[in-house]
Amino acid sequence: MEKPERHYRSILKTISWRLLATMTTVAIVYFFTKELALSLGIGAIEVVSKMILYYFHERIWNLITLGKWSHPLSYINLDKNLDEKDKEIIRENLKELGYIE
Repeated sequence: MEKPERHYRSILKTISWRLLATMTTVAIVYFFTKELALSLGIGAIEVVSKMILYYFHERIWNLITLGKWSHPLSYINLDKNLDEKDKEIIRENLKELGYIE
């Protein structure tokens, strides 16, 4: 099974996206109102609320396998010593993938 993203990766993606999106929102509000305080206030509310929403949205999507690639050997549990059956499965898959002959 493919490992999901770590939480800190989702947090960093959340922060970088929100900074870009919030700067865009502040610029749009300022363009229409010409009021810097209002623009920054809306940006402050927007950045916090949407960062929280995006984080949970990202974590939920990380659970959905639709469109994800998974390695053909990802189902083998590597937290244990491999038995001969597992080793043979790995050899056969590596041959099929063209890694070994």
